[in-house]
Amino acid sequence: MPGLAVIAHTVWGAAGPSLHDPRNRLGDALGRRLDLAVAVESGRITAVVPAAEVAALGADRVVDLGDATLMPGFVDAHVHLSATGLADHGADLRQARSVAELLDRVRAAAAPSADGLLWGDGYDETRFEAPELPTPAELADAAGGRPVYLSRVDGHQGLATLDVLGDSGALAAAGCDRDRAGQPTGVTRGDANHLARRFALATLPAATLLAAQDAALCQAARRGVVCVHEMAGPDIAGRRDFELLLDRVEALPIEVVGYWGDLDLDYVADRKLAQVGGDLFLDGSLGSHTAALSTPYEDRPDTCGVLYHDDDELTELYVRASQAGIQVGVHAIGDMAIGQALRCARRAMKTAGPAAFRGCRHRIEHVELLGADGADRMAELGLAASVQPAFDAAWGGPDGMYARRLGPRRAKSMNPFADLWLRGVPTGGSSDANVTPLDPWHGVASAVHHHRPSQRLGLPVAMEVFTFGGRVLARQERASGTIEPGQRADLTAFAGDVLAADPADLEGGEAIFTMVGGRLAHGPDELNLPAARSFGGWT
Repeated sequence: MPGLAVIAHTVWGAAGPSLHDPRNRLGDALGRRLDLAVAVESGRITAVVPAAEVAALGADRVVDLGDATLMPGFVDAHVHLSATGLADHGADLRQARSVAELLDRVRAAAAPSADGLLWGDGYDETRFEAPELPTPAELADAAGGRPVYLSRVDGHQGLATLDVLGDSGALAAAGCDRDRAGQPTGVTRGDANHLARRFALATLPAATLLAAQDAALCQAARRGVVCVHEMAGPDIAGRRDFELLLDRVEALPIEVVGYWGDLDLDYVADRKLAQVGGDLFLDGSLGSHTAALSTPYEDRPDTCGVLYHDDDELTELYVRASQAGIQVGVHAIGDMAIGQALRCARRAMKTAGPAAFRGCRHRIEHVELLGADGADRMAELGLAASVQPAFDAAWGGPDGMYARRLGPRRAKSMNPFADLWLRGVPTGGSSDANVTPLDPWHGVASAVHHHRPSQRLGLPVAMEVFTFGGRVLARQERASGTIEPGQRADLTAFAGDVLAADPADLEGGEAIFTMVGGRLAHGPDELNLPAARSFGGWT
């Protein structure tokens, strides 16, 4: 069959020299083009023509979307699929605003089953009426005696019962909080949290993890996401979780680009991955006081956070990866951690050579407390930025968590999206789900409505960051990310003209359809053609 032709009143992301439309050759200032037909065959876009010429395409089936916007599919460039899906399996603590509410949610999650570890996620004590947490005994009582591990919203702090702390080895590790009497409070950070989190996830059945991954992927498809970058690692969810995903990657409804957050290049080569790291933690998070700062925290002057790696091992990773053509991603939030990434990158470039180093497009995840010249230094080194605008929406502003942790002066410099964009730093958007919702319109809206007007992105720029930007971060821009002949048919559509709306009004909305490599991941059966299923795999 010749394939499929999709007509839409508004098409965004289709401007290019290979296209022609005498009524609207270049589109408007927002990148819109009107009344186009897009042909899809064998998983790729084969033509983009005025809607009036659709008959000349000879398509087997023509679907007119009417008053809708057809656009490249969203890319979420930093997610944790199992943790995102587990929100429906355990205790979802995002809306808890007190110790009592947290315990009520643990109690409700524990009720349906009688044994096994209880997983919970999303608590944020900075939003509580009083910033306190329950004791291990209170937690165990609420769970009916079951072992419990609760992940803070940022994943860099946990709250666990004593049996989990003991069985995981967290009791003897750095970062296991104790009260004045020397008794564990249940709170874990740093190494202790890595051990407790890894142990907790290892106790969950494989079927539970598979179901959680599937739930997150289906949620992404409904939101118009065609590709996610999975940020795995030994201290995030463990190798078993990552391999459960990798072993079925070709059968998944949307594309998954896998990053392994470790120094182990041999493992990456064995799994035939073109990238390493991603969430390779150089530091922790501001919420848990583990992001590495050059000066102490405003609300805890006894600490500057922590750096997890030394310069020599990070520089060596950059050099070895650059020589092998493998991209490195590092997690860096505080200015000390970002400074380490930039310092080691510069040293590695001298050893590996500028061409080899820049060709890998190494990336920094989060890059929040960047500093005045940080964007210029990233541009000079050819580094890319993976940003999470929803972090600003959650914790920015004069009364937000950033201001409490850093003080108002430093907090004002957080998340400089416009600086990165204007300096030409390749930038892709993401949610860090389930830290913030796996909802690209929420990310777009957060970038457009940044707390600092000077760092706001215009709507088309914000949309590009969450579509084409993710392709650039994964070095896929030649294959996907725009609507033009030869590109993979990674498409989505939403009702109405999304460029005429406030993106905040689109949050939580469901896509009309989501198509990945010509295969329908979400949407009506009329878009589901056998010809669209002949796509042979990711390239």
